[in-house]
Amino acid sequence: MSRLRVGLLTNPAAAHGAGRRTGRQVAQLLRLAGLSVVDLSGPSAHVARARAEDVRDTLTALVVIGGDGTVALGAEIVAGTPVRLGIVPAGSGNDFARALDIPINDPEEATRILLHALSRPAVRIDAIEVLATGEHALPHRSLALGNVNLGFDALVNARANSARHHTMRYTTAVLRELPAFRPLPFWIEIDSGERQELDASILTLCNTGVFGGGMRMAPEARVDDGQLELAAVTDISRTRLLRFFPRVFRGTHTELDEVQIQPVRQITVGVRSGRGLRAYADGEPRSVLPITARILPGAVRLLAELPPDPAGGSTTGGEA
Repeated sequence: MSRLRVGLLTNPAAAHGAGRRTGRQVAQLLRLAGLSVVDLSGPSAHVARARAEDVRDTLTALVVIGGDGTVALGAEIVAGTPVRLGIVPAGSGNDFARALDIPINDPEEATRILLHALSRPAVRIDAIEVLATGEHALPHRSLALGNVNLGFDALVNARANSARHHTMRYTTAVLRELPAFRPLPFWIEIDSGERQELDASILTLCNTGVFGGGMRMAPEARVDDGQLELAAVTDISRTRLLRFFPRVFRGTHTELDEVQIQPVRQITVGVRSGRGLRAYADGEPRSVLPITARILPGAVRLLAELPPDPAGGSTTGGEA
């Protein structure tokens, strides 16, 4: 194991500064395990990305320490390469880690899991490619691992990002965004099909389906099945929408007539009005609609074991 070289990318601002301390702890644990560790952290995501990409070909794995945005950055760096992605949750939401049952607030156990995974066949997971496709949009491509939020969920995400505590701030953002909210007039093209018009309150493209501090929008979603789940909530009043969110934490919202979930591989989404609505993915702002998002099957090699498939089906997970 001493021959293995691991890059360490820490978000120093994660968990209000605690991410830096967690990064030092993880680095020590990795070195004690006999690994060669190179710290790639920087004062900004741009600097950290440049440092990681400069040495990527020399790495066995890239370990990211932070929240969902840091995990997405790590995925963008290693996607399509043999470099494996390790995750130590140290952010506010940590929804991707939660979806994969990676321990939260336990850096030692999370590190133990990724060290164990280094000796096992690689687990490949899907990623979501998000492209700006507006007529006047600047060319921009980004990756997400969890979800792309497009409706009320995106507006709440935007408001919640300015608050201090994630779970509380998301709940508060829902309450503050709801009184003036009206269903949004989307147009969508699914898997290169014909354009459809859809008035929806919530529109979320799910790889894990977990966001907002543990809400499970698409309970059956898996990160290794080569498809995404498009969750739409339509024809719902503001009162019912408010009551809807507690059910999402339990996953019982799928019983409601207003909820539709369907598998997709690619979707282009725009707004029929002139409103500039911005997509959010893995908690971070992305391009203003219209966007095209598509599945990239098996794009990322992960240092973790996947939770069992609740449906009992096969997965694409391991490789020799």
